[in-house]
Amino acid sequence: MTKRTHLILSLVLVATAATAQTKLPVMTAGDKPIRIFEDGGKKPTIKSWVVNPELRPDVYETAARQVTYKSETDSLTFDIAKDGIYDFVVLKNGRDSAFQQIRWIPVDKVVNTRIEGEARRKSPLEYPVKDSLRISPTGRLSRKQALFDIDALLYTISEVHPNMFAVCGQDRFLLSVDSVKRSLPDSLTRPELFMAVAPLVAMIGDGHTCLGFPRWDEAFKSHRRLPVIIDIDTERYALKVSGCIDGAIPKGAEVLSINGTGSREMLERMMIYESGERYFFKLSRVNYVFAYLFMMLYDADSYKIEYRERGSKKTKTVTLGAATKDEIMSRIPKEEEKQEKMPDYSFRIIKEKGVAVMDFRQFSDRKRMHAFADSMFTAMRENGIKKLIIDIRYNGGGNSGVGDELLRYISPKPFTQFSKALVRITPTTLRLRKQLMSNSSGIYFYTTDEKDYIIPRTAEEGHFDGKVYLLISHNTFSSAGSFSWVFKQLGMGTVIGEESGGMNVCFGDIVDYKLPFSGLSCPISYRRFWQYGADEHDIHGTLPDIVVPEEEALEVALGIGD
Repeated sequence: MTKRTHLILSLVLVATAATAQTKLPVMTAGDKPIRIFEDGGKKPTIKSWVVNPELRPDVYETAARQVTYKSETDSLTFDIAKDGIYDFVVLKNGRDSAFQQIRWIPVDKVVNTRIEGEARRKSPLEYPVKDSLRISPTGRLSRKQALFDIDALLYTISEVHPNMFAVCGQDRFLLSVDSVKRSLPDSLTRPELFMAVAPLVAMIGDGHTCLGFPRWDEAFKSHRRLPVIIDIDTERYALKVSGCIDGAIPKGAEVLSINGTGSREMLERMMIYESGERYFFKLSRVNYVFAYLFMMLYDADSYKIEYRERGSKKTKTVTLGAATKDEIMSRIPKEEEKQEKMPDYSFRIIKEKGVAVMDFRQFSDRKRMHAFADSMFTAMRENGIKKLIIDIRYNGGGNSGVGDELLRYISPKPFTQFSKALVRITPTTLRLRKQLMSNSSGIYFYTTDEKDYIIPRTAEEGHFDGKVYLLISHNTFSSAGSFSWVFKQLGMGTVIGEESGGMNVCFGDIVDYKLPFSGLSCPISYRRFWQYGADEHDIHGTLPDIVVPEEEALEVALGIGD
């Protein structure tokens, strides 16, 4: 059967099924998603309805009396009767026919996403009774509220995640849940609830699905804490001092123990609260919340700290009193203050070495990256620079499309960052996204065909033909991980540093979920990705060509060719 015959037959079948319509209306559209308006509203009920030609028909369920579809080029309005079914065709770019259907259903059965509390399917765990949301004046949660939050979180993860038991078996997980519930006190704070629930989320083994620590609680601002700022050396599992009140411990010193507890013992205990696929990546996550976990686990009025200065074998001891965060920051010597936040990406040219160094911190704003990359490579050409160092050691990811803009300048051939993806869509996923990717629930599997690979820039368009060095570390995660993976797989240059925290087969793309009572935040993955050429049976991060600790990677790259 030819494609044309299939199209004609499909039109006949759909037309036959439409009892109230003798001829199907046709609406034209381009590449942009369609907006859907209900009952003459000025704001779209659905901001982003992605038309799917593969669904025949693509159904939109509603309890409204009037529905309007608007594309960038056309619009269609339907008056909706009870039990009515309305078929029409969206013609995308003048060639792809997508068969649409609007179907009336009762208000209590509407399953489409609504932006601000529109009619939708109701679940007790998704919509608790409003009166029960009242928190005690002390800010403490009751045991009943904490139990509800746990149930709601696990229900939501089970509704969104592609496979929450891929790493941890169901039996072990559910036994752990039962143990946590039994151990809950009559009342608890938000941080205490985090300490109870975070290990459960971490058991899933997905770095994108993680419970966030409520670090900005008012109580923490005035709480007296360890007066030392700690950084974790993820290669050596060591605690390094990056700042200390009154300079009592030199910067760079290694902390061996605090109040008799060894540094390795502390880290092992903290690890259970952080999500991740690899031990070293979980350790890098602990690094960001070390001060808060330390307060919860090892709080004291004073701290006896055993340490060893950089380059010395001699052990020293100092006892420091607890202090508030403001006191600590005001009394840290100026030279030990942490640097200002770096921009998402920047570059500098070192003319004497004939090299450009790009500091790439976050995959954000594709349009801005387009302009940035053009500016950087233009400056490199004007200065005769033939060596580029791209530093993503401290990049936790973002929008992978931003990486595509940069890869077009350095890839030797057409590329894709992801060869396969499995997407799980449920009504809960749609509700949490607040805009639709597709209106139908289900599991979808996609593969990237070679004809859809991204084409590199030509020499005339500014393609870079010099040497490229990519710096990675255990902190290189998510979109930064996929960037580094395809960089190495296609031989774009030399990779220097540590194995990336992002795996070649991983879960990703998240919806943000907040627990109903505590408000704790938990992003949840709804996709599983296979990066370019990845093997399901050999899962790991990007492996560097030159293995060195992260802090030495830039120096090594600068020294190559000297």
